[in-house]
Amino acid sequence: MSNQADYDAWLEGVGDFHTALDDAWSRIFVMHLGTHLPDKQVREKFRAFVSDWCMETDGRLSATEHDMIEMFPEFLDSLVGED
Repeated sequence: MSNQADYDAWLEGVGDFHTALDDAWSRIFVMHLGTHLPDKQVREKFRAFVSDWCMETDGRLSATEHDMIEMFPEFLDSLVGED
């Protein structure tokens, strides 16, 4: 595989990750909780939480929307530990 093909595959994977994150974030609040989305800083913390999990688990950004929704309670627990 060429460097360009590797880069294109990586870029597609990153795009898929961010799409899944956006979909999961919206689904959690709008469809599951029936409320508005929280501040963008909270979303950024969730993105960092999921990204860290992916890198520790797989070494790449590879979580599905379902995986991210399942991680949400763990994310909330991590926020309590920040105080």
